Amino acid sequence: MSSSEDMFFYPSSGEDSFFEKLKAITDKYPHDLRHYLDLVPVYASRRSFIRQLAHYELFKLTMDLPGHYIDFGVYFGRSYFTWHKFIETLTPTATHKKVIGFDTFGGFPELAPQDGDEDTSVEKRTGGLSSSSFLEEFKLLLELHNQDSVIPANRGSIIIGNIVESLPAWLKANSEARFCLINIDVDIYEPTYAILENCWDRLVPGGVLILDEYATSKWPGETRAWDEFAARRGQSLPVKRFPWANAPGGYVIKP
Repeated sequence: MSSSEDMFFYPSSGEDSFFEKLKAITDKYPHDLRHYLDLVPVYASRRSFIRQLAHYELFKLTMDLPGHYIDFGVYFGRSYFTWHKFIETLTPTATHKKVIGFDTFGGFPELAPQDGDEDTSVEKRTGGLSSSSFLEEFKLLLELHNQDSVIPANRGSIIIGNIVESLPAWLKANSEARFCLINIDVDIYEPTYAILENCWDRLVPGGVLILDEYATSKWPGETRAWDEFAARRGQSLPVKRFPWANAPGGYVIKP
């Protein structure tokens, strides 16, 4: 595993092997940045491509629904900018629909007992999975994406801080806000439960709730948060997954 705090992937021997071989090819045949970005399917790994396909399938379920796309656990922005590109590509005139991201950008505030023991192999520790060194670059990229919109509307925004504190304040200031898709990728118990408690009632009927780490062994906190929340609310909704994708771990369609 990379020791860098800029790690934006989980350790995987298969993925490591792919990128080692890809690096050998790109070192031998170097190109400029635009070449690589215009040919994403040529250079992207199968694993990362599958995740984007899963997000596309979930996005399609929400295209005719009102409400925003809210992304918890922005990190380096992979899912966040995926939603941003989808709304610009598939719903370009629905300028009332926004992408709103929440993250500390400084890693996990703390772990709860429900999260289990620390695990440095996946950066599960206080301050783990920080993207603080990327934040200023992220802001510039977000500005670029907003400027590149079909209709000027500033479709994307982010809220920086501990979600347990920043989310209730944002919701109070935006009492009209409703959501057609909630992506929970914060990994740990406390913020996951806070998101569910504060946002479930604002998820519109037919809306999608994504639980990225649901039923994954290294992140039990997210699973426990949903199970406890659902039991307390008397919800017996099935948690579904795509049989062809490892991530997201599960998703729920609100009736």
